[in-house]
Amino acid sequence: MSNLLLEAKTIRALTDISEARTQMHITHESQTDPQHLPNPSFHWVMQEKPLSLLHSIAEHFHRDAVDFATRFDVLWENGQLMHKMGRTKSFVDLLMACECSLKSHALLSLQDLPPAEAYREVRSCGHNIHRLAKLAAYLPDRAAYQHLGAELAQLPVHVRYSLEAYETFFPAFVDRKYADQNYSETIGNNPWVVRVRGSLGVLVDGIANELSGAIPMDLELLLQHEHELREFAKTCLK
Repeated sequence: MSNLLLEAKTIRALTDISEARTQMHITHESQTDPQHLPNPSFHWVMQEKPLSLLHSIAEHFHRDAVDFATRFDVLWENGQLMHKMGRTKSFVDLLMACECSLKSHALLSLQDLPPAEAYREVRSCGHNIHRLAKLAAYLPDRAAYQHLGAELAQLPVHVRYSLEAYETFFPAFVDRKYADQNYSETIGNNPWVVRVRGSLGVLVDGIANELSGAIPMDLELLLQHEHELREFAKTCLK
């Protein structure tokens, strides 16, 4: 390894350590100020988290889920998006949050497989929420998996485009009762959407501790982990 590359990776590792210490500080403040972190999925614990390739991949999907959920929470009742296609686009954020969280759960349910093989198994599900929900087994209680798998199985992410959304919910020259999906019973039904958001919360909170905490203070181990991530990216993400 060249000196330049080693220096770059050392800086990256030290930055990660600094970020981990910051998260530990946030945990301390949240314990004394309940309003500091209103979202329980951001509560970090004072412990070392597993430093493994599989956990790192799962953590990426977990963070994606939290970001999509946060955007949904902000925009769902936004006045400028209270029309059918605006709400449909906001709902797609919730749909993506569910997909990402299920992928995180599915990955940690396949810890007996090599990380690349586990990733390919999860990736093969694509955007299919029903398949992901069947694959996920991290939580002993499968109620949230089953709820999301059943309710979201027929709601594809391509409804983010108004052309496809209209064809799905409001097809031209076709009675709405014959549409592929009933808008009034799904996206247009706020209690139904809230229940979906509740099941997502169960998944996000249920896995948060597994992916939270401080990284090990071992520079050699951190650099090895960076190398594993690079090899994984070359093999699986290209």
